[in-house]
Amino acid sequence: MKRLLFLLNVIFIVFQSCMQSVDIKGLNFLNSDLTINYLMKSSSELDSISTRIISKDSKEFKKFYDWLAKNSKGWENSYTSFAKPPISLTNNDFRLLVFKNFVVIGYTDKNQNSVQLTKKTTINEFEFLNK
Repeated sequence: MKRLLFLLNVIFIVFQSCMQSVDIKGLNFLNSDLTINYLMKSSSELDSISTRIISKDSKEFKKFYDWLAKNSKGWENSYTSFAKPPISLTNNDFRLLVFKNFVVIGYTDKNQNSVQLTKKTTINEFEFLNK
């Protein structure tokens, strides 16, 4: 039994060490507006994209910042390329891709390294971004 508990503790520690946090105060997107894109599925073969700007002074921007602050922990490294998401928030130094069951965040950290992380969530958490 002691060995099993020890093994479970080791697994837990390894799992926790794989988790990442996002230093939101170090993100450059805080100083500029964000572009939000909505992928519009159509019955034809071509999908369209609706685009608008979210001002850094808007309520939506504040709600997004609050979501990110609340969800700054529990991210996992990702080296995968992703298809077009239903919702994306971008600017020159930042991107957040919102899929049905997870999000992808990409940014350049304070050491000028590219970072890409994923986190399980639902698209419903981003209803405040709907038009």
